[in-house]
Amino acid sequence: MIINYLPIISIICTIITVLLTFLTYKGNMNSDNKEEIEERVKRDTTISTKLDLVITGNVELKNEIKNLNNKFDDISQRVARCEENTKHAHERIDNLERRLS
Repeated sequence: MIINYLPIISIICTIITVLLTFLTYKGNMNSDNKEEIEERVKRDTTISTKLDLVITGNVELKNEIKNLNNKFDDISQRVARCEENTKHAHERIDNLERRLS
């Protein structure tokens, strides 16, 4: 009995080629996923940094608004005192005018 090795070698080479092709395909898919993940991480990091800057800016604006509100309250109190003093001054002037008349 004579065994023809050519078909057996061909089948083995075909199986090895299919396995290598499959492994190469899987390796490329993993590297594509890694690149996508790196891009997402970069994008997310950029977005996070920008959000931190916005939050910091908002906190600073809130503090400035509180300071302005405090100053406005102080000025309102001072104006109210001035109006009160002016009212009393007019009353005194009116009393002096009545005495002189």
